Parts: sequence; C-alpha cells; structure tokens
Amino acid sequence: MMNTTITSGPTMDFTPETLEILADALKCGIINKEDVLKEVKMKQNEKIINQHPYKINQGKNGRWYTYLKDPESPKGRRQIAKSTKEKIYEAILADYNQRNKKNDLNSITLENLYEKWMIWRRDTGTAPKTITENKNEWNRFLKSNPIAHKKVREIRMYDLEDFFMQITTNHAITYKRLTNVKSMLNGLFKYGIRISLINDSPMHNVDFAQFQTRCKPENSVKDIYTLAEREAILQYLSAKTDIYSFAVQLAFYLCVRVGELITLKKSDIDIQDNKIYILRSARKQQILQDDLTFSPVEYTVEERIKGNKAQGFRFIPLTPQSKKLIEKIMDLYPDGDYLFMRNGHTLYTDSFNRYLKNKVCMPLKIPYRSSHQIRFTVATLLYEAGIPINQISAMLGHSETRTTMHYIRQQVADSKSRTIMSNLLDI
Repeated sequence: MMNTTITSGPTMDFTPETLEILADALKCGIINKEDVLKEVKMKQNEKIINQHPYKINQGKNGRWYTYLKDPESPKGRRQIAKSTKEKIYEAILADYNQRNKKNDLNSITLENLYEKWMIWRRDTGTAPKTITENKNEWNRFLKSNPIAHKKVREIRMYDLEDFFMQITTNHAITYKRLTNVKSMLNGLFKYGIRISLINDSPMHNVDFAQFQTRCKPENSVKDIYTLAEREAILQYLSAKTDIYSFAVQLAFYLCVRVGELITLKKSDIDIQDNKIYILRSARKQQILQDDLTFSPVEYTVEERIKGNKAQGFRFIPLTPQSKKLIEKIMDLYPDGDYLFMRNGHTLYTDSFNRYLKNKVCMPLKIPYRSSHQIRFTVATLLYEAGIPINQISAMLGHSETRTTMHYIRQQVADSKSRTIMSNLLDI
C-alpha cells in the first residue's frame, strides 16, 4: 500500500563508474533485483501522483475526492470519490496508465509494429527460417520506405497501393516476391488487430490484380546437371575417398534433400532388401534476439521431414552401384551412427555445397548448381527414363504429383520426342 506522504527524492547522475558498481553489487547479491524493481516502480508512481494536476481532498464525510481528465465532459474533467486515500492513488495511477497506453498505441508506426510482431512470432513458435525470410523482405522493401515510419492507425488503403506501385515499377520484382511482401503485411496488420491497435486491416481493400501485370515473369527454368556432367562427376570422384566425395556421389543416386542425405544413419540402410529409409533431416537455424539480431548459426538433427507430411518418411530403392558405394563408405568409415561424419559430427549443408562448387565443379569446369539441383537432376532423369510420376513423387517425399512436376526440367523436345511426333502426326 502506498504511503500517504509523497515527497520528491534526491536525483543521482549515473556515471559509468556508478553503473559498474551497481552491476557488481547486483552480481554479488548485495542488491536484490526484485527489491530494486519494486522500489523503482514505487518512485515512478510517486512521481505520477506528484504531477497529478488536481487537488486530492478528504470530504467531511470521510471520503477522498479528486478529478481525472475527461475530454468528453464539459469542463474536460470528472470527479471521482474513494473511501481511502490509497484507493484514490490507485484510481489516479490506473487512469494514467490507461491514457499512457492509449497514447503509446496512437504513436506506433509500422516499423514499431513490425518489431513487436517479430518478437511475438518468435515466442509463439514460428520457424526461425520463416522469421529470417520475413526480416529479409522487410529490409529489402519496407525498411527505407516512408510507409515504415507512418503511424499504423493512419495507414490507409491508398498508402498501401502507392507502396505496391513503387516496388513494382519497371517490373522490378516477380509476382512471387510481391505475394511474399503481401503476406508479411497481412500478418503485421492481423497482429495489429490482435493487440487492439486497429479494428480492421487496410490490406482488405487493396486490389492486387492490378499489380500482377506490373511484375516481371518468373524464371522457372532452373538449370540441372546433364547426364554427361553427372557421369563426369561420378567418374572424377570415384578415385577419391574423403567423406564429402562419397556424399556428393550418393546424392547423384538418390533424389533426397541435402539435409536428409547428411543425416542418414547406417541403421537406415537395408542392404538385403536394397532400400534406404529417409527418416530425419538436418535443420539450420538462427534464433531471433530481442534486439532483432540473430544468434549464431546452429545445426540440429530432427526426426522430421520438410513439409511435416507423412509422405516425407519414405524409402528409396538402391541400385547396384549405389549399394556398392554405401558398402565402401561403411567399410572406410565404420565409426559413428551416421553414414557421413567428420570430426565426430554430421556434415553441414553449407560445407557440402562449398565442396561441390570448389572441389568438384570448378576442377571439372562444370557450371555449379547447388545440392538441391542434384535432386532436380535425379528426378528429371527418372522421369525421362519412363518411371511413373507417382513413384517419383514417393521417392521425393511429395504428397502431390503437381509438386513433383515442378521438379521436372525437361524443357525442350529431344530427338526421341521429335521422332514420336513425326511418326504420330505426319500423314
């Protein structure tokens, strides 16, 4: 309960030396953090009471009276009465905090909302990868745009349309990129509704159809390794025995993600039945800090597959060559649970790609494509060889064949297709 006598305490200039002494005292337990916070809060409340613009009086009936600001009253104030002086103080403080909160909400800019939203998403379990992507989109399109500094409650539909007009000028971005920014802004304003900052999202009235034609076409043609390049790589690596060379070789026999490849366990391999089971994946993540910077990169192995679909957990048939390769790996590297280990831990995805680029593609003078393009390569080769698309989907771990068709990079009719067309269509 607050004391009835309110006095102003002495002020102190906190020099760096003073702050260091206080930090040491806190560390050594001389000062209790909870007691300090309680004392600070009490001093803050005393300051608020001292600055209250109206008199606090006790009436003849023993009740305590004062006024609170009220813009809707004729005199801009309203009288309140409480049974004790402490309750009057409590009412004054509650009114102050409510008005202060309202003023804070009125001053929140889109940038302020973004900062709060990012922390909230981290605390509610949004994937670090998604948060990283959101931060990249913010920094690229919104951070230096005037709309970032506009108060959220003042943002209107036309402000957003002007923003989208700016970022799509001269076909500067793809429609996919535009939808990413759109999704982020939808999330921001939805969070604004959640914290009672706004009642409705200004995004609801934006006509996005007008921006689709202002975007540049998607470049969906992703280069893959040719059959000749695959053969050259396998031939080149066949004489090497380092663990990364084995990992690259096996990747060209399987249609797996690199995170799945590097977390294969020896127990996942059924040599007798010529199968390899995909049961887990590596995850690279950075945790968002309170200051919106990211922690150092961490790698974890998780018993989950990208997409969190049952189809992700699967098996892939082993060819005689891939089976022979695995047996060689297990013979040369018998220690450890994982098939690919170096210095006591699994390989890293970034290191895999650096090896592929610098130790494989560069000496062979083959254009570098990432590990994910190896997955595209194998899927395309299987498709061109006549394996049904639903079986390729199963090996890729896809739940829908339309996703698999995105992986197929057969772009132009080859000689076989031309011959079939001639035989079929020519009279």
